Amino acid sequence: MVKNSVISISSQKENEENRGS
Repeated sequence: MVKNSVISISSQKENEENRGS
C-alpha cells in the first residue's frame, strides 16, 4: 500500500514535469 502511494506521487510528479515542459 505504501509503495502504491509512492508510485502515485512519482507518476504525478512526472506528469507535472511533462506539463511544465
